Amino acid sequence: MSIWQALLIALIGYMSSIYSPWLYGGLAGWYTTGRPFVAGMIIGLILGDIKTGIMMGAAVQALYIGLVTPGGAMPADVNFAAYIGIPLAMIAGLPSSQAVALSVPLSFFGVAMVYLVVTVNSLFVHWQDRLIEEGKLKAAINVPVYGQITNFIVRFFPIFLINYFGAPYISQLSNLIPPIVQTMLVTFGSILPAVGFGLLLSFIVKEDFELLYFLVGFALVAVWKTSIVPVLLIGVFLAYLDIRYKRAERSVAMVTEQPTTEGVTKEGLLLSGRDVRKAYFSWMFWNLSVQNMERMQAPAIVRMLGTVMDKLYNTVEEKKALLARHTPFFNTEPNIGCIVPGVILGMEEEKARGADISDEIIINTRTALMGPLAGIGDSLLPGTYIPILLSIGLGLSKDGSIVGPLFYIVVFLGTMIPLTMWLFNMGYRSGINAVEAILASGLKDLISDAAAIVGGTVVGGISATYVAANLGWEFKSGEMVISLQNILDGIFPSLVPLLLTLLAYYLIAKRKSTIGRTFFVFFVIAVVGVLVRFFV
Repeated sequence: MSIWQALLIALIGYMSSIYSPWLYGGLAGWYTTGRPFVAGMIIGLILGDIKTGIMMGAAVQALYIGLVTPGGAMPADVNFAAYIGIPLAMIAGLPSSQAVALSVPLSFFGVAMVYLVVTVNSLFVHWQDRLIEEGKLKAAINVPVYGQITNFIVRFFPIFLINYFGAPYISQLSNLIPPIVQTMLVTFGSILPAVGFGLLLSFIVKEDFELLYFLVGFALVAVWKTSIVPVLLIGVFLAYLDIRYKRAERSVAMVTEQPTTEGVTKEGLLLSGRDVRKAYFSWMFWNLSVQNMERMQAPAIVRMLGTVMDKLYNTVEEKKALLARHTPFFNTEPNIGCIVPGVILGMEEEKARGADISDEIIINTRTALMGPLAGIGDSLLPGTYIPILLSIGLGLSKDGSIVGPLFYIVVFLGTMIPLTMWLFNMGYRSGINAVEAILASGLKDLISDAAAIVGGTVVGGISATYVAANLGWEFKSGEMVISLQNILDGIFPSLVPLLLTLLAYYLIAKRKSTIGRTFFVFFVIAVVGVLVRFFV
């Protein structure tokens, strides 16, 4: 790997990390180029082997497809897993399964870096407080920019140094590993995607009978060798039947009874359309840029309001009061939840125009809204929509085709950018009523139910593709050889991968096992399985 390749991978890796603002915030960064599937394509392009990069990325993505970071919690970090694990595996010529195994310790290393960043960033928060108090408002709203110093240090330099200086030794290290240990690592990497799919099922499946949709998708691929597009269409059809025949009355009531925001206008506005767009982009780019344990996203709200403070107030004292109101803790899912900053902007404008809106009403409103919108956002976006799109993309790239990652990029950004713009503007125009309409209508539940059916079916099909287990037990009598693999394939193809995926779901959803503990269980299964030659 040349120094320029290592530098470029490190730069894109930093820009794709969870707290980096430069690629439309998390939308084009963490949720797009930060996905191992897309990262594999980018790394493959840099290293001159796109097909291998995509196949490596797809294998790692299968493990982390169900990764959700609720409330800022970070069970695993796919940034180091992708931008260190994939290039090292490619340079060393390792199989995809070993790239998956290599990604696990790297992901935990990334988690340590995340918690280091959010701890150190608390210093920036108190610096912002002092700047506001001293009336240095321009500097105060730029604190999220300065906060990128810590994120850059813990992302760019480790990715560059490990890739550039560590790559030559990976091949040598691989050759020193005994064959039986290599078999254990390959087996561990092959069965490990089951944990990712089990984690995803724990978010999708609300009732046990919904596992039937997963089994349908699995059987379509494992038994009838169906490609992913027909599996998706069947999932959509099942979701339609569920809504049409079981919940039609409820859905009609939701649509007919929910409040409407059409025709809502504001006269005598202080903010122009350009000002609102400026506030929207400020929020979308900088919402996690100085994420910290103490205030979470509050500095980003301060920056957003700082972009329009000159339009709302004339005196420094009024501007100071505006920004100081929003220094307390704030945390929500920043994309679906961007309706909340929109509501805040609308309320602050009304207050600046002389409406009888106290500081307490604004603070209490944002506090009351951030929790429900965080739950909605986490369940619908990283918990449902992103895994469904990734699953379809993985199905389109079984042979390393570039179609899969391009499909994900185009569909995800093509839907999420307009959606976030609309949500932010709806919150700004309609204020608290817009959020109440969503929460009271039950629309979120209807979408979640349909997405669970589609997602469960598609995940079943993808898990049949990416979870693998080569069985070694055989019975020999003279020239006759009876293979356990052949017997099980005759009963139900890929039965062991199915059972492993259901085991992961059971451990995570029913036994409340952590990701780390579940990884350890599967590591023990791989080691013991190879020792007794159940796996080969």
